[in-house]
Amino acid sequence: MKIKYNPQLIIASILTFVVIAVNAQNIQIKDGLYYKMGMLYTGIHVEHYDNKQPKAQYKIKNGTLDGLTVFYYESGEKKEQSSYKEGKKDGTWINWSEKGSKIAEAQYVSDKKHGEWFIWDEKGNLLYEMHYRMGEKTGIWKMYDASGKLMNERTYQGTN
Repeated sequence: MKIKYNPQLIIASILTFVVIAVNAQNIQIKDGLYYKMGMLYTGIHVEHYDNKQPKAQYKIKNGTLDGLTVFYYESGEKKEQSSYKEGKKDGTWINWSEKGSKIAEAQYVSDKKHGEWFIWDEKGNLLYEMHYRMGEKTGIWKMYDASGKLMNERTYQGTN
């Protein structure tokens, strides 16, 4: 017995598979939420540069950023690491130069600047020291030159 193949059915099946496979890899952002195949996405999403190096890695839960998000330079070196909790900035954020030097560190709590913030130059010299309490400037802020000499100091009295 010979089996008859319907070429149109085969082509339609292949096209359906290709569309599903392509859509399964794409994440859409709508109204600040991450969707995959029309559903709120949960998982790790990675974007790549043309050279196949990772560009960004997002941890997503129920359509919102939740956990670490990491951005990379095209060379593959880390550029920024940020932390989210239920879609809000929460935790330590760090930035690095293309050469791998840490150039900034900041803290957030529930989408508000909170805690110590630091900025360094490429050589690792501290340039700025800042403090926040629930989004408001507080404490003694300091600015240094590249040699480490204190250039300016200002005190903030937060209302919180």
